[in-house]
Amino acid sequence: MTGEAIRESLTPSGLRVVTERIPGFHSVALGVFFRQGSRDEDAKTNGTSHLIEHMLFKGTSKRSSKEILAAIERLGGISDGFTAKEITGITVRCLADSMKPLLKLLFEMLGSSVFDAGELRKEKRVIYEEMRSVEEDPQDTVFDRFFEACFAPHPLGYPVIGRRKTLSGIGRERLMEIYRKKYTLADSILVAVGDVEEDELIELLPRGSRLARGERKPRPQPAEKSAPLSMVHTRKDLTQVHAVMGTQTVGTNSDERFPLALLATLLGGGMSSRLFSLLREDKGLVYTVSSFLELFEDCGITGLYFITGKSKLGRVFRAVEQELSRLKRKGLNKGELDVAKTLTKSSLLLSMESLSHRMMRLGHWKLSAQRFRTITETLEAFEKVTEDEVLDVARRLFDSKPLHTSFVGPITERDTNPLTRR
Repeated sequence: MTGEAIRESLTPSGLRVVTERIPGFHSVALGVFFRQGSRDEDAKTNGTSHLIEHMLFKGTSKRSSKEILAAIERLGGISDGFTAKEITGITVRCLADSMKPLLKLLFEMLGSSVFDAGELRKEKRVIYEEMRSVEEDPQDTVFDRFFEACFAPHPLGYPVIGRRKTLSGIGRERLMEIYRKKYTLADSILVAVGDVEEDELIELLPRGSRLARGERKPRPQPAEKSAPLSMVHTRKDLTQVHAVMGTQTVGTNSDERFPLALLATLLGGGMSSRLFSLLREDKGLVYTVSSFLELFEDCGITGLYFITGKSKLGRVFRAVEQELSRLKRKGLNKGELDVAKTLTKSSLLLSMESLSHRMMRLGHWKLSAQRFRTITETLEAFEKVTEDEVLDVARRLFDSKPLHTSFVGPITERDTNPLTRR
């Protein structure tokens, strides 16, 4: 499923439309994406992007929140919203026959949401509960702390969900002002994937738009690479330590992301990866270990996440350091790069069997990438990566300096200082 029939147009209203027709499907994944997220906030507005996403479902000048949800489901649609560091989106999955009324409803939500004061108060309470859920989840917490360690005081270090103190001071008028100013046609895109033709989709779009045309906004400058920082969140109610170690790296628009992704895969991308084999299978030091890579427009983060007992933490750190040193000195094992390529390409192709994933991929890359690559071009780029390129990335990322770290569990800074200040 690598053949892509991707088309892109600019409508008279100023809305960018991207479609990908996939024969054999009777459904469509629709999404309107905005180049707006927690990265585009400041300390006084952190969390407003996430709050706005919630409020878009909470009533328009024509319908209440219950009527919106009932209308979507009456048409057989499944709706969702999401907020990330750089993008906010509203999505709908539906049968092709329901596209026209659902598109009309979607743009009604985007153009006529009233941000009712009573609904705003209720939705803040919902988000406060969501915050408590995040705080109780050690995996969510350890990654929030890791972003803070890597990027603070840059907005990329802010939690997407925001902070209670900040949100409590945001009223209806201020929220609507932010929405009108930042959620514009210049920084948005409509994506449709599945049983859809571009010309027919454009004909189905409501005439006109209440979204301002606007101008493409500049991003806050990328965070300067700071000295390695460690964040510790003590949780005496936990019996294990959740830990992240990693560093800043390149962004979406760098070709270095291909050897970087393969490096992440061979380190912790599967059960045969170096660190899973070493820490879980050979030494029995961790419950789980995995690598991660998250890319933004001009920077990114990569590293390792693991869960272990407090008494084993030092041995895990020493084992990881020794394995990274061995990789840099001795290079890759025979066939190791081929396995990483196969696993990475397989993961990409398997994800492409989901219309929703294809829609999300198109929305993200078309909004943030200077150059969009098709699936075929992406697979070819991975195939061309050499062992020297992977090792060059490894040697530059994992130099002699300590990495950024975060910990959640029954520990304190006193416990982690010997590990992070060497």
